[in-house]
This record gives sequence, structure tokens and C-alpha cells, in this order.
Amino acid sequence: MVRDYDVAVLGGGPAGYPAAIRAAQLGARVCLVERESLGGTCLNWGCIPTKALQAAAHLVERSRAAREAGVARGEIAIDAAGLFANKARVVRELVSGIEKLLKARRIDVLRGEGRIAGEGEIEVEGTGRIKASRIVVATGSIEAPLPFMPFDGARILSSKDVLDLGRIPASVLVVGGGVIGCEFATILHAFGSKVAIVEMLPSLVATEDAQVSRTLQMLLRKKGIDLHLSSKVVSARTTEAGVVATLENGTEISSEIVLVSVGRKPRVAGSGVETLGIEAGGGGIAVNRRMETSRAGVYAAGDVVGGLLLAHVATREGIVAAENALGGAREVAYDAVPATIYTLPEISRVGLTEEEAKKRGEKVVTGRFPFAASGKAKGLGEEDGFVKWVAREGDRRLLGAHIIGPYATELLAPAIVALDRGLTGEQFAESIFPHPTLSETLAGAAESLYGRAIDLVK
Repeated sequence: MVRDYDVAVLGGGPAGYPAAIRAAQLGARVCLVERESLGGTCLNWGCIPTKALQAAAHLVERSRAAREAGVARGEIAIDAAGLFANKARVVRELVSGIEKLLKARRIDVLRGEGRIAGEGEIEVEGTGRIKASRIVVATGSIEAPLPFMPFDGARILSSKDVLDLGRIPASVLVVGGGVIGCEFATILHAFGSKVAIVEMLPSLVATEDAQVSRTLQMLLRKKGIDLHLSSKVVSARTTEAGVVATLENGTEISSEIVLVSVGRKPRVAGSGVETLGIEAGGGGIAVNRRMETSRAGVYAAGDVVGGLLLAHVATREGIVAAENALGGAREVAYDAVPATIYTLPEISRVGLTEEEAKKRGEKVVTGRFPFAASGKAKGLGEEDGFVKWVAREGDRRLLGAHIIGPYATELLAPAIVALDRGLTGEQFAESIFPHPTLSETLAGAAESLYGRAIDLVK
């Protein structure tokens, strides 16, 4: 007997399971097809487990600085088994939570590889063929390996491999100085690994504001992390002790493991979209802002459509796809999408960088407020970094916000609202912020757009 659904979702990650839940909330009969664990890469091998380890790494750094605050109680010891067990517990509990959400909505979860088999049909490994009036493809993305350094799960690792390593390596070479590479570099360094980063571009996290990138580089060097910028690995050989990587300038770097972190690519292969002639390529499945593909009745969302490979973007796209599949006419707005980087210290941003705004022909002014001028940051002992606003020169309308420093990912929220509502710096700074808090730095940076921040010398 062929099962029949109103909406079938391929993939149970941050795009897929919200799409399934929203479709069920709208009264549809829904199934979700997932070949691995619910929650996708983000929950199982990305965002969540990495942040569990980052939280522990932050505790280590804070504990080491505690002596300056008058707290001293022996040396910090790293329990690798405990770190990875805690990471696994966090993931397990959240996966269980998703299972309960889907069950409560009476969504059928079909386990196995699923692919589009024809018009309104999906073939599910181990289940057989099902029918669906509407299909949402949310098959995510996969890590991009280097041709001459294929992942082997032992010495040359993907970020997924590192999260299952179960130990802290004595040394690690991180190939790729983007978001994932820099996050792992600072986390592993905090746990005691000797870390080096090789990045082919002249700066780390090159998509961020130039001042943020330079500050991160300075702080990582201060920690003792070796940076090899404007360089790349051309070959690598494994030994009994680890890996010896050769850079293009002839420099050899020996390490216990190598983490290859050069990006991700949409997981289009295996989805079956070619069966219906749906437009797709190396950049993902082609969609419009309603998440409609080139074939009526088939939608796509999340990393598989390319663009911004961010979990929160995937969730919004999945929800919009589900609503439109059931008669809606919503579009995804990408103008105020936040980005967060869980390095130590953290980085966050929303809107345009100073460089991007200028390329668009905007005349801009910037306002900065350093955490060193924040009473709360001083009390925390985390004074590195700053808040920066980018605004249009004429009316001081806010175009972008950039933060590097303590709890930067949490501090970004009011800046997102400010850009989404089109506020000027003055309108933002008119609100009364509590003292002493880190959030005051946002107001101080907005006031500095006008040269009148109270706690800064002009």
C-alpha cells in the first residue's frame, strides 16, 4: 500500500523539521524522510556540539584568568572523556526533543535514504514509494574535501571527525581560516593543543569587517596560535606520529592531526531532483524567494539551495517553503540576516561591512566602542574587542553592526532589530540601556557615530 501525504519533506535538519512542523500546524498530513539523526548536521555534527565544546573552552579560559580576580584553586585539568560525553549528552537530549515535537504533531518520520522518484513520488529506502502533493527538499550540505588530502578519519579529519575524536590532540593543523576553522582552532587551543592555521586569503574570516578580522588575527597570535596567511597546503604525507604538510613556500608543518575546513557544498546529489528536470548545479537547487523550484509543487530550503549556509536562515526558508506549499505567498527577506562565529572571543554581525557599503556606493561613517571602556567587561576580565556600527553619512541610518568580544553572539540581537526596523544611530541610542552591562557598548558605539559618546575621548 502506497502512503499518501499532503507534504513530504526530504531531510530532518534545521530546514526540514521546521518545515514539517509548520505544514502540520497548517493542517496538512506530513511525512519527514531522514537517513541519519534528526536535527541534521547542525544539531549532530555542527552548531550544537561545537558550542558545547566552546562553552567548556570558555570556562577553561575564564578559570585560567580567575587568579587575577582573586580566585585560586589549583591547576585546570582537561577531562577529554568528560568533554565529549557532555557534548554527546547535549546532542542526545535535543534530538530527543525534536522526536517528541514531530510525534506530537503526528508527523510520520520515515527512516532511510529518500529521493524524488517521479511526479509527486518519493522512494524511501526500506519503506518503498510514497506519494505527496507537495515536496520540500531540505537535504543540507556536505563538507568539501581537498583532492590531495582526502578525509581518512584518523589523521586528516573533517569537522565531523574532530567532534567524534574523543581526545584532545597534542597538535593540530587547521587548513582553512574561515568560520569553522577558526572556531575549532580557538577551542582546541584552549584545551591545550598546539594550533596552526593555514589560510590562502590574506585574512582570517575574510567575509567579516576588516577591523574585526585584523583584531581576531592579533588576538589569536597573542594566544600563541601560528597563522600562515596568503598561503596554502600543496601536499601532505602521513607518518607514524601524524601528518607533515608542505606549504607552497616550502615550509613543512608537523602535527598529530590535520583538520580540513575549506567550506561546504549543497547536497544535491541523491535527492532525485534531476528526475523532474529541476534546475540545480554546483551552487545548489535554484529557488526564488518563495523557495519555489523550477518545478511546480516542489520547494527547496536550507543549505541545499546554496547562498547563506546558516542554520537560522535554513529554518526561515523551511518555514516559508511549507507555508507556500500550502497556499501561502511569503518571501524570505535576506537583508538583515545575522552571522555568528563562536571563536574565543566571539564574533557577530548583521548587515553590511564598511567595505561592502562603500562598494555599493554608500558614503558611510562608523562608530566604535571598545570593551576596554566598559565597566562590565573590566569586571568580567574580558576587555578585548569592540562594537562597531556602519551608518549612512547623511542621515546616519544604520547599515551594519559588527562585534568582536565577550558574548558577542548574544549582544547582536538589538542590532538585528535596529536594522530590520531601519533605525538611525540616534534613534537607537535614545533607548536607555542598563548599567553596568555589556549591552551599553551598542549604545556607546551608536553615540560615537555623532562624536558624542560619553565614555570616549573624541
